[in-house]
Amino acid sequence: MRKRELGEGRWDKILKRKLLELSVSDNYDEAKEEWIATGNVWWKGNGQAPEWVSNTEHMNYCLCGHGIVYHFHIKNTENGNEECVGSDHINSYLIMRHIAKELKLEVDAITEEQIEQWIKVRVGSMKAEAWWARHGERFEKRFNFIKEYDLRYNTRTVGWNYDSSIEKQVPILKIRKKGKGEYGEPNYQMASVVWRWNHPDNPKNQQTVHGFPNEKLLDDILLLYRGHRDKIERLNQVREELEVRRQEIAERKAREAEEARQRMLARQAERERIQQAQQEAEAERERVYNLPENVRERQEREVERIKLQALKREQQKVSQEAYLAEQNITFENMCEYYGIPAFDDSWAGSSWTRNFLGDIKKRLSEQRELSPRQIESLKDILLSKPTQKQLNYLESLGYDGEEPKTKTIASKLINQLKND
Repeated sequence: MRKRELGEGRWDKILKRKLLELSVSDNYDEAKEEWIATGNVWWKGNGQAPEWVSNTEHMNYCLCGHGIVYHFHIKNTENGNEECVGSDHINSYLIMRHIAKELKLEVDAITEEQIEQWIKVRVGSMKAEAWWARHGERFEKRFNFIKEYDLRYNTRTVGWNYDSSIEKQVPILKIRKKGKGEYGEPNYQMASVVWRWNHPDNPKNQQTVHGFPNEKLLDDILLLYRGHRDKIERLNQVREELEVRRQEIAERKAREAEEARQRMLARQAERERIQQAQQEAEAERERVYNLPENVRERQEREVERIKLQALKREQQKVSQEAYLAEQNITFENMCEYYGIPAFDDSWAGSSWTRNFLGDIKKRLSEQRELSPRQIESLKDILLSKPTQKQLNYLESLGYDGEEPKTKTIASKLINQLKND
């Protein structure tokens, strides 16, 4: 028997006879070539039946009379007759002609795998359409409500990083791709619903593979939607607060940058003024120098010399201030580059730390790169927050000042209070 040909079974014989009755040719081998699958599929879950189903007057039954769920549309290319058959009988030469036409191949070149894939795609698409028509709006509402929370809740923390936009340490999160524990139990850790549904880095996400979510994913979304509503609303509130903080910090940095720019322009203008005054003084000195020498003239030249020295000293002072200010801007930019706060010697808790921070500040001000070991030591000093135990001990010693910035400074304060 040729691939996917109808056989001699009861239903196959009935289908052959009825196809022949609806064909132009009175020979079955010629008549079967008149028919082709259109690619249209319908089932009752898709709503009202299309005309090509209702007009056959055998809805829920194949043309052969066998009960069916999926209705595949076939059409006679010679006389225009339309019919529908079930999945058992669409798996024949009817579909092979359609695939050959789509792929521009010979019918004999069509494989069993291509036929099965053709059916799988169309049935899957049909089921997806039916599911979305019935549940899509509710699913979208719930998924959109919990998706941001899911990306924060269904994760694991793998480290911390300094976020300069909010000037705080923030966790480095990795999405949880596999769940643990039993559904609904206190120790249940669900895999991220975003990862499973439509995450672009997941090639097997359900939206791409199936077109609609499976029951486990729906259960987890419902658990988040109903059981974590307060936490989700709090997360949204925190996100809004962080956005306000981010905006305030950005505006403050913009103001500081503008103020620094204005100071730099003012210093530049002052340098130019001093330079102009110096040039005028030198020109006057040259003029006086060329006059006939006498006591009064020598006295005037001495006065001009003293004025010139004063101008030079003032210029050096302004240049030094400008250099230090420019170095400070470079230092702050380098601190932001390495994800650390701008620091001074008040962050030091010991003479070694003070020397180390002084050396690092000089290197950053000169825009020199730090070694990995220097970065590690620097972050350990600047980003290590005081422990609760240290804070409690400071309070018991009567300390009521500003909370120390680091563990090192906290230790220094404790030692000072103990020795007082």
